Amino acid sequence: MNKRYTYIDALRGLAVILMVQQHLLTWLWHKKWLSYAMTFPDHPVMVCLNFAGNFAAPLFLLLAGMGSALYLGREGNRGQSLIKRGLFILGCGYILNLLTPHWFAPGSWYVLHTMGLCLMMAPVLNRIKTMHLLILAVFAVICAALLQTMLGTPLLLNNSHMNNAAMTGGLLRLVFAEGHFPLFPWLAFFLMGIVSLRWIENNSLEKLVLAAAAFMLSGIVLIALYRHGHAFATYGTFFRLFAWLPYFYPALPALSFLLLGIALFLLFLFYVMRNGLKGKISGALTLTGRSSLTWFMVHIVLFNEVLRMIGLHRTFSAEAALLITGIFIFILMYLSALWGRIEFKYGFEWLMRKLIR
Repeated sequence: MNKRYTYIDALRGLAVILMVQQHLLTWLWHKKWLSYAMTFPDHPVMVCLNFAGNFAAPLFLLLAGMGSALYLGREGNRGQSLIKRGLFILGCGYILNLLTPHWFAPGSWYVLHTMGLCLMMAPVLNRIKTMHLLILAVFAVICAALLQTMLGTPLLLNNSHMNNAAMTGGLLRLVFAEGHFPLFPWLAFFLMGIVSLRWIENNSLEKLVLAAAAFMLSGIVLIALYRHGHAFATYGTFFRLFAWLPYFYPALPALSFLLLGIALFLLFLFYVMRNGLKGKISGALTLTGRSSLTWFMVHIVLFNEVLRMIGLHRTFSAEAALLITGIFIFILMYLSALWGRIEFKYGFEWLMRKLIR
């Protein structure tokens, strides 16, 4: 059996929890809102939990990059198998598109799609030198803002826009710039996953910490320039490089750098705490991470589609939404702990292992 890295599985489990709570609270709570600033005074807990959910996708992609490097480093595991796994994840993304017509269209491009595409490119990406990967990661973040400027992307994207493959550029427009999780800037997180594993294996944790600090500082500097009102940072051709928005539809460099820095710092924390991840709760978190793809698919279909079908979508108070979310997360972790005893048989991860050796 392939060696498991507890800290990676546990961090992926945290990403699952962050994702699930953000989605469920959004789909259960009856209040519809767009502004963090306007909603925070009356509902600080709900707003903070919603924002915390923004760290899920960065962690998923960061860990996918690490996983690709680990997979390619194992004896007998070749790039062709990893490409097939990427195709499997991409296929899951399109299956999810079809299962959730209230959220996605057949051509939608969500985080599973980007993860799958990155895995398909991973055999090539893992051959690139570390410094070049760092440069590519920064380029991916900056390129996102430049592409959005070129396309005239709105500063607040709705589902109709992100699902619309009929615009000029078609599906490629969604894949590279205007989908839910386009390749730019999200490729940067996958690339930094590859880099992070190299640093960890070389026992160069100081580089991981420095990179985390550098990315966070970059985001803060961009925000400061924007807030200060400098002309070049508030309007004109390159203002998107500096603009601060607390959401990533679309993702702008300031937030992307902040998320990347915090994701790297969380990775560092989980790595240094890896020997302490042996309790029941941390064990359940680890097993939840090992079944992340299955829970990803299940919770979206159950709480976004089924709730709509039975008329309970966005019908609960904040307190009820928090209670239901907490109960579901407990059930999710408990079932993961039980399921892990039979290696997650019949789940999406199990199916992928069966189909692709």
